[in-house]
Amino acid sequence: MTSFKFTSVLQVPEIISTIRQAGKSSARQEDTPSSLPTTAFSKKFEVLFCGRVVVAHKKAPPALIDECIEKFGRVSVTGSLAAGIRRAFSLNQVVNGTNEGADGGGKRPLFLKRDQTFPFLQALDENGLSPALQRRAADGATGVQPTSLQENRTMLFMIGCSQIFLVSPDTKKVAIEKSFREISFCSQGIRHVDHFGFICRESVECGGCQFVCYVFQCANEALVDEIMLTLKQAFSVAALQQNSRTQSQQCDSCPLQQLHKLCDRIEGLHPSKAKLELQKHLADLDNQDVFEQKARPKSDQEGNELIVSCLRQLYEERQKTHTHTHNGQTKKVAVNVESSVSSSRVRLEELKTRAKRSLTESLEGIWKVQSTLEVGSRMALGGGVGGGDSTLGAVPEERRKKSGAELRELWRKAIHQQILLLRMERENQKLQESDLQCRRLKLDYEEITPCLKDVTLVWERMLNTTGRSKVRFETEEIHTAVGQGVPRQHRGEIWKFLSEQYLLRQEVPSNKPPNNDTPYKELLKQLTSQQHAILIDLGRTFPTHPYFSAQLGAGQLSLYNLLKAYSLLDPEVGYCQGLSFVAGVLLLHMCEEDAFHMLRFLMYDMGLRKQYRPDMIILQIQMYQLSRLLHDYHRELYTHLEQYEIGPSLYAAPWFLTAFASHFPLGFVARVFDMLFLQGSEVIFKVALSLLGSHKPLILQHDNLESIVEFIKTTLPNLGLVQMEKTINQVSEMDISKQLQAYEVEYHVLQDELLDGPSTLSQSQRVAQLEKTNGSLRQQNLDLLEDVQVAHAKIRWLETRVDSMVNREAELQSEVKTLQQERTELQQTVSNLRDLLSSLGINSPCPDQENLTNTSYNQ
Repeated sequence: MTSFKFTSVLQVPEIISTIRQAGKSSARQEDTPSSLPTTAFSKKFEVLFCGRVVVAHKKAPPALIDECIEKFGRVSVTGSLAAGIRRAFSLNQVVNGTNEGADGGGKRPLFLKRDQTFPFLQALDENGLSPALQRRAADGATGVQPTSLQENRTMLFMIGCSQIFLVSPDTKKVAIEKSFREISFCSQGIRHVDHFGFICRESVECGGCQFVCYVFQCANEALVDEIMLTLKQAFSVAALQQNSRTQSQQCDSCPLQQLHKLCDRIEGLHPSKAKLELQKHLADLDNQDVFEQKARPKSDQEGNELIVSCLRQLYEERQKTHTHTHNGQTKKVAVNVESSVSSSRVRLEELKTRAKRSLTESLEGIWKVQSTLEVGSRMALGGGVGGGDSTLGAVPEERRKKSGAELRELWRKAIHQQILLLRMERENQKLQESDLQCRRLKLDYEEITPCLKDVTLVWERMLNTTGRSKVRFETEEIHTAVGQGVPRQHRGEIWKFLSEQYLLRQEVPSNKPPNNDTPYKELLKQLTSQQHAILIDLGRTFPTHPYFSAQLGAGQLSLYNLLKAYSLLDPEVGYCQGLSFVAGVLLLHMCEEDAFHMLRFLMYDMGLRKQYRPDMIILQIQMYQLSRLLHDYHRELYTHLEQYEIGPSLYAAPWFLTAFASHFPLGFVARVFDMLFLQGSEVIFKVALSLLGSHKPLILQHDNLESIVEFIKTTLPNLGLVQMEKTINQVSEMDISKQLQAYEVEYHVLQDELLDGPSTLSQSQRVAQLEKTNGSLRQQNLDLLEDVQVAHAKIRWLETRVDSMVNREAELQSEVKTLQQERTELQQTVSNLRDLLSSLGINSPCPDQENLTNTSYNQ
């Protein structure tokens, strides 16, 4: 072992970071292409936003990320005792208006064109922050601001073609956007290897700029490595594209180009060093361009700003008469200046028109306030509304008379309040319209079974029942209502109602519940290891539906949240391709949290999760069961498919994994989900069997494998509305539960026979097969153990029911004995009354009494 000693402690982290980065670069050298691609980058990663720190320089030491994390910990501990953990994105107090400083105090210059892949990108401030985040005020001026541990800090970190976006899946908005030109440094933690960050320049309200480091955490170190490599490639590609665009048009003699180079040299330097650079530049100017400072500045920074301002004015005057020279061509810049001025005038006129329109709308409210104040002032001065005496009594002198300044102040307040009220009304109206539009957007599909008004009233009566989750409705009534149709606007609530009824009928749970009971909101605060698979499938799920079509729009972000939460709830399944379609159908009919509970119900209570497990054994069993059903119900079709070696796995696997949502119209899929919530997972078998049977004549016309599979995958899903409704009606009448159980046992028996029979495999192949079979058996043992636990729970429940029924029987027997004793006493009383009547000379009782006596004896 070789040891080294350094003269400074600060050199150790730098050496460690350099060695580690070199090792990672060499390890990826074979996987990285020799020439960078010219296509635009668009990669997404889930990160945890830790906070931000003001730094002194645009470049930082390798241990910066670790130091920032330590500072976050100290600030969090001290801040929680005083005023809570500091909020992120709040280094500067927001002020009304913008500062037109000479050095970046105004609007942020747009170095590169904004990425157009985000149609929902809202207007960000000059630092690329969303209004909601830049409005947060800082608790102190320490410059260290960690995010709140109580909030959802997860973000989608998207690397675009020229910018970096941080999208919040919680708020469904872009939280931060930074251009590549604003980012000066990227780094990974040394001790905290699952953290990374970048430094970027931001303007401050005083007119200058500062450098801020944003720190993020990933699920593991490998993800950080991938992000750093992607950033490196993205920056390189953007630089190549920018150079290729500007190389042919670059003019090194441009005055503004010289000023830009000067600003690059002095950016981030100490004011004294920047002053020396400026003095060197001034020494190179012509004599007629030398200027003198009339007032002595108070500091080097102020002097530098003054010099840069004067140089800017000088070079702008030069630029107006400058002649560009590049590639042997000469071009006057005056034309560009004139066109720029004309476009600026057009833009100014647009702004004026917009301002006039806004002022007109505000003045409408002002005149309303003025008329109200005039009436109020007359009443305050003693006159009624009609000019007569006031009936409200005398008003004190000091309250009746007000000065002109006080009245103007009251008017000003009233006008401001009226303007605010009008704006709030408009915003509320926009929100209501947005919610209504979103709901219409979700339910944008054609219904195959129109729901009549009478049926809708039946559903509304059941849904509005008091204590609905504990009331058991008649099964026949529910089946009849589902068969007659489900109103689209109530479908999500009806699915929840059907799940409640299913759980009420299943007094003992038929499947083992999840071990994780973490609430949905808490699951969203965690990072998932399944993020890559989920993010890839977002664009593949209902790509033509308007709610899911926008990249990282509200639909895709809600779908990401739902799939991520379930992957954390059920680590064994995590995420499986096809699950996004099931979640997407739920999201179209209810909110995120309700969709999560319904997905959990389908997976655990309905038993769908078994087919999504990594081994896919249940899916293989389902394919065998479907094949056997075809053999029993449609023998001719089964023989035709077997002739061309077409098994159900070639066409039916997506039907089971997506519940027909990936290929069939949404109206049909919604009806399948109606039956799924009503009858359980065997509905998928019924629908598949009905579809294949109804299209048997057309399938038999095809005579090769490709055409048959193509017909089943593409033509069969485009069935008409009448055929769809007929399929759903057939499903409600079929009963195949006993056959499915028998076929599952049959599958296991056949697998055992194949394993025990003679084999022509080699030793290694035999070992691999045995290992696979062993894993399958282990999973089956776990399933059987789960079934045994459920059976034991059911047995215990039944034993409890038996004990309660025995106790009830004993109570009833005791009541019977008591009633028999009362009957005997009543009979004795009747006998005594008869003797008394006989002694009084009354020989025969009245008919009613005779009937009563006979009834008593019969009982």
